[in-house]
Amino acid sequence: MPQLVKKRRSGWAVLAAGALVASLFAVGAAPAAALDDDSVPNAKAATSACVGDATGDMMFSDVSEMNTFRGAINCLAYYGVTIGYGDGTFGPENDVTRGQMVLFMERAAAIAGADAEAVVGDFATTGSDPVHRGDMALLIARLLVAATTAESTPNVTNNDDGTFAVSTVMADDWDYFADARAALNRVSDSAVSALYELGVTMGDGSGNFSPTSSVSRGEMAAFITRALAHTTARPAGVSIQSDEPGGVIISVRDANFRPLANAPVDVFSAAANKVDEAFSDDGSCYEPRLTGVGGNANVCEIDALDAVTGLSGDYDPGTVSVNVKAGGTTVWAWIGENGDEIEDGGEGVASINLTETAPVTADSAKVTTDIPMGVDRIHFGDTVTVTIQLVGAMDADAVRDDGGNSYRVVTQRNTDRNIENDDGEPTAADATQDVSTQVLEVDASGKATFTITASDPDPTDRNNADGTSGESDTFKIDRVRVTYTITTASGGQDVDNDISSTTAGAQTITFSDARARAVPDGATITPTVDFLTRPMNGSASNVVTVTVVDQYGKGIRGHSVRLSSTHTPAGDRSSTFPVARATDSSGSVRIGYTYMGAGSVEALVANTSVITDPNNTPNDLTDDTETLTAIAGGTKDFYWAAPATGPDVASGAVLASNIERKTIVVASGDGPQLVLYDDNDQYSVGASGSEELTSMAAFEEALAADSSNNDTVVVSSYDPTDAGDVARFVLTVVANTN
Repeated sequence: MPQLVKKRRSGWAVLAAGALVASLFAVGAAPAAALDDDSVPNAKAATSACVGDATGDMMFSDVSEMNTFRGAINCLAYYGVTIGYGDGTFGPENDVTRGQMVLFMERAAAIAGADAEAVVGDFATTGSDPVHRGDMALLIARLLVAATTAESTPNVTNNDDGTFAVSTVMADDWDYFADARAALNRVSDSAVSALYELGVTMGDGSGNFSPTSSVSRGEMAAFITRALAHTTARPAGVSIQSDEPGGVIISVRDANFRPLANAPVDVFSAAANKVDEAFSDDGSCYEPRLTGVGGNANVCEIDALDAVTGLSGDYDPGTVSVNVKAGGTTVWAWIGENGDEIEDGGEGVASINLTETAPVTADSAKVTTDIPMGVDRIHFGDTVTVTIQLVGAMDADAVRDDGGNSYRVVTQRNTDRNIENDDGEPTAADATQDVSTQVLEVDASGKATFTITASDPDPTDRNNADGTSGESDTFKIDRVRVTYTITTASGGQDVDNDISSTTAGAQTITFSDARARAVPDGATITPTVDFLTRPMNGSASNVVTVTVVDQYGKGIRGHSVRLSSTHTPAGDRSSTFPVARATDSSGSVRIGYTYMGAGSVEALVANTSVITDPNNTPNDLTDDTETLTAIAGGTKDFYWAAPATGPDVASGAVLASNIERKTIVVASGDGPQLVLYDDNDQYSVGASGSEELTSMAAFEEALAADSSNNDTVVVSSYDPTDAGDVARFVLTVVANTN
């Protein structure tokens, strides 16, 4: 049976009578910083006491929908801390009297499992005088001392001199209101500061706290409910809320709002756009639409394998994969007796929709530049941006570690003037210049950047000798090579070379004023689609775009391009290609061709005809010193895939994918196979093919991240003829390489 846990802890020794107004301690001695525009609460509650049933309307006739404190007032009434005046009104604008405040705090202490005597023992129990904001701050701070423990995050305690402390807030981060410090004794002033750090108060809106001003009943409701968020106070039954992106906390309480320990909890989820399909017409769960959360293997039924709540009455199932494209992921939670199943369409089951993904924890770093693929030279004056990004599982971008992460960047420059060959190695006479070191700290998103540029060391030279007017026939150029090396500094995660633009943390960027020229492997092939269905008979059409660039990555106009291919397995017939075509002003040419069905993998090759001229006068065919040279350009494998027949698709590499068409191409001994998937199916994604089930969104996210097409998949129970089939996809993620 679930165990009832009643949390109690004695507060600090009750202050002597009159301590609320007497200055027993010197003001201003505690280390702190005055509140300013940059100040933020350092220990604000991640969850709320006002959730689920505690958000219902308590029907006070004088609390309109536009009232600022409507939610807090209704929440306070739900917990029984207030019943209003008994005539259906609450009086949100009325001042709180001392007698009312005692009743409010005693009832709030009971809800939070605290000792009421430790909270209000020395406070006058009667009287119609209004309570001041400073008095209220002290009482609420006492409530939190009595209601939180060493297991609470954070825990509110007292120092030896009676001042308040918050366990997660260091002295250097402690803020105070200048007017509260000037008007209150040290204990009360520290109470105000504690409530600010806890997010219970933000002041009066003018940068002050106004400690001697009276408190309205609406304000009082807001103060108390925000404080209850730091206690175990949660609605009766099951409630669920998010405590971080991608994370949920499930709370179970009895009818008196006390934590229930050892209560079995069944948790499951579905894509937000499939919520209407989560339950069948008879009110039971439609399990193909649902995914277990936190290792829950048997959704919608209470069994011995379900997780249970801890002594706090809470259960944290860990992070949930959020399907952002589907509008989020909805998570349900409920409790019951062993063998109970959900009925009536989930009535009484708590749910929440998550729209933010959980932050990724870093385990390495990658270093990349904004230099396009294939580019090996940069024009003088252009700027290259280098990015250091923390990464975690599946090479996803990760956030900064708690202790911070920094990297040491050493940059070295070498200059070559008037050299004949831009590809030549540096000579012994090369001078090393401007060796510099900087330490970069990554930001909250786990990223740090720096830029590299270089100026022409001899901007006045012509660098265009053409053999006329007595000039040399040798073309002279200038070159600056900038080498940067990145190593870890304080807290830095090691650089993963396999996913970086670097080798052993170092890379050289060459700036040059050499003329543009076509380069080997300077052509790229981009198919309109990555795969097509292989025709069983006859032929099919395909279209690709070939782009030819120079050493700077700029498109070259007027270059002749001819497409060819080979097939695997080889056949008697080959594809039919048009005659050579010239690139346009962007350096691209679109080429259509006919596939003859000779093989399932077609290796396309773009051959580009390039005119070379020692006098560097491109395309001048009247100059007999020029020659026509064929440069082997880019290659691209194109997949002519056959539909998989099932039921078991052999394991193999994921050659290509189309998430919009819910299709993957899987390598097999019979050639590429087209495999369809949908949200009826089951998915598992991991670094080594984990068997833990996950969502289709996580599966698609992994597919999209596989830029190298080296992930592998095992597909089982696949039936392409049955739309209701439940196939299983186990995707093994392999680190991408550049």
